[in-house]
Amino acid sequence: MKFQGNSQVVIDGNGRVSFPSCFRSLVPSEKKFYLSIGPMNTIHLRREVDYDSWVETLHNLEKTPENYAKRRKLLHNSHEIVLDDKQNRFLLPPSLKEFAGIDKEVVFSGDGDKVVIMNPERAKDYTLSPSDNFSGDEWIL
Repeated sequence: MKFQGNSQVVIDGNGRVSFPSCFRSLVPSEKKFYLSIGPMNTIHLRREVDYDSWVETLHNLEKTPENYAKRRKLLHNSHEIVLDDKQNRFLLPPSLKEFAGIDKEVVFSGDGDKVVIMNPERAKDYTLSPSDNFSGDEWIL
């Protein structure tokens, strides 16, 4: 199964967020995930198997100084997190909150093998509106 859907969550006074119920069927038994920075000032949350695959992809990039620097920045800013047993909460690291411009609320958005965590204002770009028109977009079928 893949992550899909979205949920807006309030960050508690200790900087913790509850993992949304819409994704809980995909929580691994050890409740371990990895957070990393993503494009457009987002945070990516991956299960261990997906994180390992992502890291392997990074290591297989062409060996250039630019790619090395990008890989180091991505991995240097990655964090292992474990959901607590009772309420499936985890601490959102302050450095990642700052990077993503997150304050009191956060949106979790399913993206296949990962969950994209973002500031609610950025998430508005992905909300459907009556003016959206997908005609001619046969690729989505």
